[in-house]
Amino acid sequence: MPILRDERVKALVMLAVIYGLVAFSPSWAIRGLTVIDEGRVVHAEAFRGTVADALQQLQVPIGEGDVIAPGPDTPLVSGMTVAIERAVTAVVSVDGRQQTVRAPARTVADVLEQAGVELGPLDRVVPSPDTPVQPNMVIRVTRVREEEVVRRVSIPYETWRWAEPSWEKGRVGILREGKPGVEEQRVRLIYENGKLVREEILSRTIVERPRAEIIGVGTRVLFRTMQTPAGRIRYSDVLEMEATAYYPGPESTGRFADGRTATGMLAGHGVVAVDPAVIPLGTRVYVPGYGIAVAADVGSAIRGYRIDLAFDTYREALHYGRRRVQVYILVD
Repeated sequence: MPILRDERVKALVMLAVIYGLVAFSPSWAIRGLTVIDEGRVVHAEAFRGTVADALQQLQVPIGEGDVIAPGPDTPLVSGMTVAIERAVTAVVSVDGRQQTVRAPARTVADVLEQAGVELGPLDRVVPSPDTPVQPNMVIRVTRVREEEVVRRVSIPYETWRWAEPSWEKGRVGILREGKPGVEEQRVRLIYENGKLVREEILSRTIVERPRAEIIGVGTRVLFRTMQTPAGRIRYSDVLEMEATAYYPGPESTGRFADGRTATGMLAGHGVVAVDPAVIPLGTRVYVPGYGIAVAADVGSAIRGYRIDLAFDTYREALHYGRRRVQVYILVD
């Protein structure tokens, strides 16, 4: 029966062809797969398998920290949408250390959450938490803490000068001791990363007012008398000074000299130049070896305890020269 055997062979071949067509028919493939990669949309078809298989066939790279939804091991179904959220690398500086974070994040706040950084109500973040994340961004967190304290501080006292007529002129002493006051302050202390950066005084209350110190200054002038070749004089003070001599003519004061002093008086014996800070102009003085004079002139070289005596002749001025003298301040 050779014909019957040939028919069986033909039947087996037909079954094999039909099986192959059925097995590899498009009806067995996943249709309508959509991949959303950071906003970029890809529509594609893939054979049966998992999400990871589909991405591999589509040559979509997955990096460390990238998040795929649904997960890579999820079986594919028709019409499925796969979303990929790409991880970014950022550096978080907080609490004295730097932490590198690679995670999917859209804002600075997302990075801090991924890094496990909890923010206090006063903590400061740079850039701000709602700032979009850029690759390799450095995020700095400053810990801010406030504390309110009450403290007492000293209020310095003032010093008053009191003219005391019962004391001799030149006497100085304390009539009343000064005493500091006390102020109570309520202060807000602001710390950043554990360091005190500033203080804010919220309120002040004077607990004890300061008491001023009073310094007594004697004003009573004591007159003393002395017999001199010019007669008996009354004086209130004696100054130890260095005396020099000058002639108001061109030999001492230059060819443009007019012989008048800074106060307008004619210079000559009995007129002296002084430093007004030491002896006020107009003061009458007695200089042993010279006589009574009036302070009526100044000079660029006459500073401090120096006195320049005017003479009527150039020869007298040269003869007097320079010497230490006692200058008596006369009382009219």
